[in-house]
Amino acid sequence: LQHDDLLDHAKLQERIDTPICLDESIVSVKSAEHAIELGSCRYVNVKPGRVGGLTVAKSVHDLCRDAGIGCWVGGMLESGVGAAICLALATLENFTYPADIFPASRFYAEDLAEPAVSFETSSDGGWYAVAGDEPGIAPAPKPDLLEQLTADRFVIEA
Repeated sequence: LQHDDLLDHAKLQERIDTPICLDESIVSVKSAEHAIELGSCRYVNVKPGRVGGLTVAKSVHDLCRDAGIGCWVGGMLESGVGAAICLALATLENFTYPADIFPASRFYAEDLAEPAVSFETSSDGGWYAVAGDEPGIAPAPKPDLLEQLTADRFVIEA
């Protein structure tokens, strides 16, 4: 099936017991509404970077929660700043599956975040991200590294 073919996903979900989780299909609140109306899935992977940021991701979460559709947070090669946003989102009640959050060091030579998201080893040898209790949803980027990595800048005036 094509990732954006919500109608055929709905037809398939109706015929099989295995729950379908939509991932790349959900790019906005509207696409989530459409998938829910059609019955295209039983789970949704919410990626803040794909749906338009934290506010939209929370709206997708709330919509799915109200419809009885489970969610999990997916990552998109985030820096530590993005990983912290994903981690904060993953603490909401309808994110019922483990989040797809990785240390930024897997993708980048140096992390933009200070402090970085911390990970701990679980009793089964795996690891998990630790949600902090400090205010805010993400650490500030390192100013010197941000300046070094900035390709361009512009000002938008109203």
